[in-house]
Amino acid sequence: MLGLTPASAIQYFLIALVIGVLSLTSYYDIKYREVDTYIWYLSIKIGFVLSFTSFYFLYPIRVLLFYYLISLLSIIGIAIAYLTGHIGGGDLWASAFIALSLPINPLGGILPPIILILLIGALLELSTRTFMNISACRKANIFNKRCLSSSPIKAYDLIKENKYKWYFAVSTSKDISCDDPHETVLMESKGDFNKIIWAEPGLPFLVFILISIPVGLLLGMMI
Repeated sequence: MLGLTPASAIQYFLIALVIGVLSLTSYYDIKYREVDTYIWYLSIKIGFVLSFTSFYFLYPIRVLLFYYLISLLSIIGIAIAYLTGHIGGGDLWASAFIALSLPINPLGGILPPIILILLIGALLELSTRTFMNISACRKANIFNKRCLSSSPIKAYDLIKENKYKWYFAVSTSKDISCDDPHETVLMESKGDFNKIIWAEPGLPFLVFILISIPVGLLLGMMI
């Protein structure tokens, strides 16, 4: 640490900044399922300025711009998922923030960190979602291929029980970034609260991104 240059110190600060911002926004995502846009604006501006300033002194400008480009191209899938209503805007903002703040892994490795972070986060989210759906199917004593993507739950339980607060009815959900979960259940049940509704949990993807940041950075330094 005695030989740490100012540029390297900024890069390690960027890791702390990214983890700190994602910790704060994950809390908002869990509690409110919404993060104020100004947090992302400010974070992206600070992250980009600091990252460009620090990496500029360590890499040729063409190499640095190439890494920024690859990092931004890596979040195209997230952008498409947002535009089609499968994820919220916070997930896209978070991905852009990480891509612009950490285009290069300060710990080493050749891959832009955002690639591994999103890959690991998606696998964690998918595993958690599948486990929750299969558990709900076992509880309802229902077993079919729909159990891999959604959960069979009574409409009454979806509306009244807090643990199902962020479950969306599959058939009537169009855009989870703006749909109200209870409204999708009411539309699907058509007043029959004993009806079994196939619903999917609206998991806070920011939490999975947060978990994946240190894992992705450590794994990336070995590649």
